[in-house]
Amino acid sequence: MSRLYVGIVSDSHGHFTALEKMTEQAPDVAAWIHCGDYCEDGDDLAIYTGVPVYTVLGNNDFMTETNTPECRQITIGGVHITAIHGHQWYGRQRLEKLAALGKQTEAALVVFGHTHCRYYDTVEGIPLLNPGSIALPRDGRQGTYAICCIENSVLTDVRMYELTK
Repeated sequence: MSRLYVGIVSDSHGHFTALEKMTEQAPDVAAWIHCGDYCEDGDDLAIYTGVPVYTVLGNNDFMTETNTPECRQITIGGVHITAIHGHQWYGRQRLEKLAALGKQTEAALVVFGHTHCRYYDTVEGIPLLNPGSIALPRDGRQGTYAICCIENSVLTDVRMYELTK
């Protein structure tokens, strides 16, 4: 049985200390996905961890000189994941649009950020995951991220984590 872990993080806003704490707490991951707002932190995360980091642009990334896309499809361990920051839509419309994007890209999971609050639910048959913010959470937490488990090309588990003090 083949098992691997994928880390999902968002909204680091240049706070690399939070990313360092996250990697110390996280189980070994095969790759990280950074859902924007200081997507350049993903470059540092890749150097620090030695694993691939896939990033997307957030609403605070448009002044950066990068070829990072606003939306991307990633296949890890045979599982198709769509990543986007999520600032393109607001309220309930955001979740509906993210689900539609997931259907359009045939994603097994859509990951996003922007709200700085954790979210994991299935909308219109598509699992949607927001890991919250690793650096500036708006839900009273210390900083949050998620770890997805993939076994034999199937997403089998998603867990949310909070930084310890």
